[in-house]
Amino acid sequence: MNNSAGFTLAELVVTIVLVGILAAAAIPTFNDVMVSAQLQINKSNMETIKNAFVRYYYTSQMNFPPVPENELLDSEYKDLVLPDGRTPDNLFNGKDGLPYNSNGNPYSYYQENDTSSTGFITERIVIKDTDPESPSVDEYVVGEI
Repeated sequence: MNNSAGFTLAELVVTIVLVGILAAAAIPTFNDVMVSAQLQINKSNMETIKNAFVRYYYTSQMNFPPVPENELLDSEYKDLVLPDGRTPDNLFNGKDGLPYNSNGNPYSYYQENDTSSTGFITERIVIKDTDPESPSVDEYVVGEI
């Protein structure tokens, strides 16, 4: 009598091997997609910060928000009271306020002034990811006025 209600051991082993091969191919691809997505999110967050600070510049007597002593846009900086009475958190829409990178660490922020050969002064802010564990480490955005 032939029992055809189940799988043979050979069929089960082949199925497990095939599933293992598919998983081995899919996991690195998934990881690459996640890192790429985190990189794009971090770049977008830096652009958002830059745009908010440039908008603040034009609405506050032509001054950027002050640079923190440690140059980090951390929780201490979020609570700093700006000259117009707002905090840096108030410059952003949403419940989270000032964004952090995908690892939950703050971005770096500093200002530069550059005098061109024509004598015009360019005020520049730089928002940079300095977190060594971040997929966007050393990426930065520049805002110029």
